[in-house]
Amino acid sequence: MPIYHLELRGALHVGEAISIDRETVLEWVPSDSLFAAFVSVWAQEGADLKARLDSFKQGEPPFSLSSAFPWVGGVRFYPAPASLPESLGLIGKDAKRVQWMSCTVFEQLCAGDTPEKWFLHDGQVWVTLDEYARFGKQYMNHEGKVRLWQSFVVPRVTVDRAANASNLFHAGRVSFARGDGLWFAARGAHTTWITDALAQLADSGLGGLRNYGHGAFERIATDDDLPGAPLTGAGVSLARYAPSDESEIRATLQQDGAAYRLVTIGGWCADDAGHAWRRRMVRMVAEGAIVPNVTAARGKLVEVRPEGIPEFQTRSVYRYGIPFFVPAGGFGKGAQI
Repeated sequence: MPIYHLELRGALHVGEAISIDRETVLEWVPSDSLFAAFVSVWAQEGADLKARLDSFKQGEPPFSLSSAFPWVGGVRFYPAPASLPESLGLIGKDAKRVQWMSCTVFEQLCAGDTPEKWFLHDGQVWVTLDEYARFGKQYMNHEGKVRLWQSFVVPRVTVDRAANASNLFHAGRVSFARGDGLWFAARGAHTTWITDALAQLADSGLGGLRNYGHGAFERIATDDDLPGAPLTGAGVSLARYAPSDESEIRATLQQDGAAYRLVTIGGWCADDAGHAWRRRMVRMVAEGAIVPNVTAARGKLVEVRPEGIPEFQTRSVYRYGIPFFVPAGGFGKGAQI
């Protein structure tokens, strides 16, 4: 199973709306955004786009992929599952504050063990003591705290060509140390579609503000030790997930032991003339969802094309919502939100 390490060459801008006229920036690239980047490259390269997208709608999908998560100091980070075992003693705000776990912490919790509790980023990132020791001075900020990545708000100016008037705005970005970046995994019969797309995306970049060099990367693909897809039982999804219908919701999210968070996703799309239109909003299950019955969870491509726009009457716009499971192990036994 390919695991792709993306060594970022500059900052990353992946915006997510949190209210009217406000957005936050993410330190990862969600699976639906990653898939959209692949689709854009396929279209530019003249692939049979309709046939490829149709192949995700029925039967076994050509591939499934995780979101692209932080990869720092050689350590891969996982999203914290939506619930944690009671035995950890992390409840309430302490449990909800944890957003990331190192690969070692995640695997120990899956095995039913209790890892050492070393937290970074004000309790948001959980690592082991050995991993903490690997993060040297290059990750130390001016306050003497270890920061594995840094978020900034950068002022920018646009100029109205007609009125010659300037407009100040602010854009967020996330920076990683040299040699660090993101990782994601994929499985399936057609992962070469991903490899081919990454060759072009390495220079054009992922996320927003690509004209400023944001999101460019060096690709490092490896076959590593990520657990295979669970055939039965509970799983933790490393991708955003959109159940295909009500029966799938009942068989997955409404079962005992299920735990998940929801995320509302908007965004923009362009017609053939390059004009931007706002996509329909969609609510999806966020990464880290615990699903007790993975065999019933297939997911789907969600239709989000703008409504009532003539330019989109004969074309579709999709959001990728196919889950990517690893075995839940201890996360699926007596977990506490």
